[in-house]
Amino acid sequence: MLLLAFPRADLESLAWVAFVPLLLILPQVSPGRGFLYGLVAGLAFYLGSISWVTHAMVLYGGLSCPLSLVALLAICLYLGSYFGLFSFLCCHFRLLSDWRGTWLLPALWVSLEFLRNYLLSGFPWNLLGYSQYQSPHFLQLASLTGVYGLSFLILLVNATLAYALLQSLRSRSVLKALLGAGIALALVLSYGHFRIHHLREGERIKVAVAQGNIDQSLKWNPARQRETLEIYKRLTREASRSRPAMIVWPETALPFYLRLEAKYRQEMQSLANETGSYLLVGSPDYEQEGREIRYFNSAFLLSPGKDSLERYDKIHLVPFGEYVPLRRFLPWVSKLVVGIGDFSAGQEARIFSLPAAKFGVTVCFEAIFPELARNYRARGADFLINITNDAWFGKTAAPYQHLAMATVRAVENGCYLVRAANTGISAVISPVGRIIQSSSLFTEDQFTADLSLSTNLTPYARYGDVFAQCCLLITLVLILGRLWPAWVRKRKTQGELRRR
Repeated sequence: MLLLAFPRADLESLAWVAFVPLLLILPQVSPGRGFLYGLVAGLAFYLGSISWVTHAMVLYGGLSCPLSLVALLAICLYLGSYFGLFSFLCCHFRLLSDWRGTWLLPALWVSLEFLRNYLLSGFPWNLLGYSQYQSPHFLQLASLTGVYGLSFLILLVNATLAYALLQSLRSRSVLKALLGAGIALALVLSYGHFRIHHLREGERIKVAVAQGNIDQSLKWNPARQRETLEIYKRLTREASRSRPAMIVWPETALPFYLRLEAKYRQEMQSLANETGSYLLVGSPDYEQEGREIRYFNSAFLLSPGKDSLERYDKIHLVPFGEYVPLRRFLPWVSKLVVGIGDFSAGQEARIFSLPAAKFGVTVCFEAIFPELARNYRARGADFLINITNDAWFGKTAAPYQHLAMATVRAVENGCYLVRAANTGISAVISPVGRIIQSSSLFTEDQFTADLSLSTNLTPYARYGDVFAQCCLLITLVLILGRLWPAWVRKRKTQGELRRR
């Protein structure tokens, strides 16, 4: 059921009951057996929802199908272990033995999601809250708490339903649990309705997107550089007819080093001058320090009428895709996708400026990390841009899942988000999470949209992950509160034995 709640099935209502079968089992088994059941549940979910990783491994990484399945299994075992740990702690602390546990369980789940955002470089793909990206009234909760608040609310409903089935429906504790969950849902829906209908809009700016649909297997072929550039130049000229302030190209749209190749740089500057629009383009870059060459996955801003080139280097790289973690200790491990070489991480989250607005850029994988987008917004960005290349994953669920997560970034930060993807899905997303314009997958396209510049920061943009941090603190207090008396009793018993 949880798998069907996410793209591409998008049966988001199933998320509200998907955990009930697992939660009904956990009070009846040991913590060890609970971990196993949770691991199996998590493994089943991730094997289905991120099976697309094998597509890139086989087509572009040169792995055989059996090896790619082993790699997929390893990733899913790691992600599934969070389900296992959740189930273990639920059993160990008997959280569904009391109505208060219906609130402690969601806090525990959010704590684990928050940790997954950072541990082992972070892979917060398909967090529970993302299943609601098409539920506008629930989605507005993200402007207060980030995606973690949505995850909390979904687990609260699941836990309450499970508790009601485990206990007598007439018991006072069940009525308390149902009343608490009902009040929470009513407050969230009321806030969502209010925000959708009362969101203020500011000055407007036109931004265009060019989607070249360049085949990934041909992208880095030197013989195809000119063809690729001409496709994007044509799309840019078509988009310029609507006189946008800026035209956005996807991640590594230029399969050459824009900053370092004078001929191409001059050609791009001429295009910006001709269209009268700023051009934001993705291109690789490198710097040489002595014998060491450091490669970067970069975004460049060209200004019309002015020979300037501003640059942002991707900060959060894809493990085993753009670099190999701990290569010194894992010399036999190579990257799973073909590229120029190992990329280096950028050091600065750069704010770009247009005459009428400021914006921040995330590159591909960076869109799934809430703190990166929030950092731009808190520092004065009026809107956000995500440039990406999802061609690696073919016609799988990955581009749709990636778009769903970008949608939540717009709501969290209360501003428009423009997404430019090489093969799709390119989109413009409003501050309430409406996808107001989008392209199809694996099509050549260009479109222009009006963006409203929002000046009011959402509570999430202003204060960050305070909600998730509070859940983590509650979880730690719960664990220490239960373990401390047992540790004291053990020490006392050992002391008595020594005295005897």
